[in-house]
Amino acid sequence: MTTDDSQALARQILRRSQALTPNQRLVLQLYALMPKEPSGAVRVTARALAEEELGWTPSLFSRVRGQLVEEGWLEFVDKLSNSPIYRLGERATGQRTVIQLHSRTA
Repeated sequence: MTTDDSQALARQILRRSQALTPNQRLVLQLYALMPKEPSGAVRVTARALAEEELGWTPSLFSRVRGQLVEEGWLEFVDKLSNSPIYRLGERATGQRTVIQLHSRTA
């Protein structure tokens, strides 16, 4: 994803999320602007996002992120050690995220 694509996505999310709280909108913007894997996953721990990017406590960040997951703005992708990894959900992007699975051969 290019810088222009990230900026366009961030603006789109700002428009879509007008009814959310300011803290929820900040977390969404953070996920929109962070480097992502091809699957859309942001492989940064909640602690790093909270403390280094927003200056929040990890518990506040996790609480706000949990609200966004419940409402479909973010979705769980994987775990990094014990830290869950998320990506923007369908409600944030307006697109259904589909990851093609490949069969495993022996």
